[in-house]
Amino acid sequence: MASIYYTEVDLSPYEVPNEQSLCIYISGCQQICQNCHYPDLRKTNYGEPLIDFFEKLLELYFYQATCVCFLGEGENTLQSRRELTIFAKQASKMGKKVCLYSGRDVEPENWMNVFDYVKVGSYQQFLGSLDSSSTNQVFYRKKADGIYENITYTFWL
Repeated sequence: MASIYYTEVDLSPYEVPNEQSLCIYISGCQQICQNCHYPDLRKTNYGEPLIDFFEKLLELYFYQATCVCFLGEGENTLQSRRELTIFAKQASKMGKKVCLYSGRDVEPENWMNVFDYVKVGSYQQFLGSLDSSSTNQVFYRKKADGIYENITYTFWL
């Protein structure tokens, strides 16, 4: 049974520096950020099962997107992590970079190592989002040696 549901997709040059991203909005967010920009993503099983549409989305946006960006990690269960890992590996095999936007206040976790980019940190309005130098959110890029480096500053330029 699918645990990752998505509500919509979009192409964006903003979520990942120097990439044109196919952004996939994942529902089931466990965070309760004040003034969240997309509160409907808190709903469980909201939207369509991503497993039913992921291959079609990759085909449809293959020539437009250089990166697949998962905006959310669902309910953050072992099953949702497994599904996201499978989707990320599938996109990587097709030559796409992969990114995960997590709203949790954590460092990149071991299971996230399949992603080329990881954004962590809850949205705290008084600190601002990634484009604010006072943000608590951190955007990481995985280097060739597999270590993540903080490149949040690239959003401030």
